[in-house]
Amino acid sequence: MRSLRDLPKAHLHAHLDGSYPVAAVQELAQRRRTPFDRPAQFPDVWAFFDAYGTVPALVETREDLAGLCRALVHQEAEEGVVYLEPAIEPQLYARLGTLTAVTDTILRAFAEAATETGIEVGATLTINTDADEEIAVELASVAAAFAGTGVTALGTAGFVEPAGLHRYTAAADKARAAGLPIVSHAGQTGGPDSVREALDVLGASRLSHGFRSIENPELMARLAADQVCCDVCPVSNVALGVVADLASHPAPALLKAGVPVTLNADDQLWFGVGITGQYEIARRTWALDDHTLAEFARSGTSARGMSTSTKTRMTTAIDAWLQEEPR
Repeated sequence: MRSLRDLPKAHLHAHLDGSYPVAAVQELAQRRRTPFDRPAQFPDVWAFFDAYGTVPALVETREDLAGLCRALVHQEAEEGVVYLEPAIEPQLYARLGTLTAVTDTILRAFAEAATETGIEVGATLTINTDADEEIAVELASVAAAFAGTGVTALGTAGFVEPAGLHRYTAAADKARAAGLPIVSHAGQTGGPDSVREALDVLGASRLSHGFRSIENPELMARLAADQVCCDVCPVSNVALGVVADLASHPAPALLKAGVPVTLNADDQLWFGVGITGQYEIARRTWALDDHTLAEFARSGTSARGMSTSTKTRMTTAIDAWLQEEPR
């Protein structure tokens, strides 16, 4: 079989604070003399959210944060990622400085590690949907200020869907005026209505999750016609109880219907499976051949933040991967 680690991949749905390498977090926890535990299973999503906040709490300096960011990029490069676009929430580190200063720290660390590894790194500056409009507009202003110098999209994230996204239209407009696309969480806990909310209210051009669009043929046809990519996270969806099991995940049906789909890890620090592992699931659990696996990878080139040179390099490398003789 061809190596899935060697398949060139874009990782488009990875939350920064839930994706750091375990070893890097453990090392920081040891310095803080604070235990870091990763449970084998969460009893419910709220326990996950409680655990999620413990990692940002370990970060005491901007250099701590920069070190974790650099470690993440190196981790992804080892997984065969060619383009990485994590969701960043500088507001989680507001105690370290202004939102602008924290965002600058994150982006500089990404740029340094990108040079070291040879992969391209962008960032989706993300509004959590429990934030009020004022904070959302402030975050959009920061995103706009860094558009073209590291920030590649404005995102929304949250577990409750539909999420009342009308509150963030001013933020979305500000980001769009700076040339940034909108990437919105939808179609995970909420059904087709949440996807329509992301598309029609915020003008999202990419969906984080989006898999529950499968419940509405008309919406599926729309996503296929408009080539709206769904960045799905199979292991995360099962771990948080929004999909019954890996075998029944809708991702293959979405791809078969003509909807662009990428495979992603979401929060691999907590769920223990990186992006290559998601492709292993597609091969072994969904019984997909290498040409179909390559289509998942090829969908990643639709990310608007990806440079033309990386798109070309990635497309060429995917074709070369398919031409290899299976081992």
